Amino acid sequence: MIRVPERESGEPYAQVTPAVRDLADSYGLRVVVDGSPNSLPPTLLATKRETVFAVEPMSKEEVESIPELKGLIDFLKSRNLDDPVWKVLGGSPADYLKLEEAITDNDLSLYDTVSDEVVNRVKDHLHYVLTKALTKNIGNCSANIRAIIDEFRKAKAIKIPKMELLARGFVLDYPNKVFREVDTMKDSYIVPSSPAVSLIITENIQNGEGVCELRDKLFKTT
Repeated sequence: MIRVPERESGEPYAQVTPAVRDLADSYGLRVVVDGSPNSLPPTLLATKRETVFAVEPMSKEEVESIPELKGLIDFLKSRNLDDPVWKVLGGSPADYLKLEEAITDNDLSLYDTVSDEVVNRVKDHLHYVLTKALTKNIGNCSANIRAIIDEFRKAKAIKIPKMELLARGFVLDYPNKVFREVDTMKDSYIVPSSPAVSLIITENIQNGEGVCELRDKLFKTT
């Protein structure tokens, strides 16, 4: 099994294709590659011998059923924070674990002893995630991707069929930290790369002030 968590700096993709093919052809091994579309070169997925398993985000119910997250989920629900957190983090258990680490410093007793402070830490962490989505993901994208962002904002859409964008003259750059492709039985869609990026796009957030306003909007009922 080869894990490819990220490409090297300055490299368009992780250089794993020769290694995978050599292991398969020379040694007859079945190679399992664990990586994201941003890290894997298209040539790795074009051998006609590959089997691709797409691991999509979990549902809210699935995330909340993970035993390791019980303490965090119970706390979020007790303070009506579960919906705002879901809107920003979505179905990524790893992001929930990062949230718990950020707000408790691995001291789960804080849920009971300083719960008001923990609430503020939750809000601050989501603010950080949204700011990163704006400044790192969208802020570093190409002019081409900015044009596609404008198409999403004009349509007030959270997904657009790939061929519809192609007909308008838009093709995604790769690697891409703003959008990704999702294949279904009916069509192939272009969607934002994460819930946080989706919020930044759909809410038309342009700067830090906008992130603050979005944070206040998400937590206005808590």
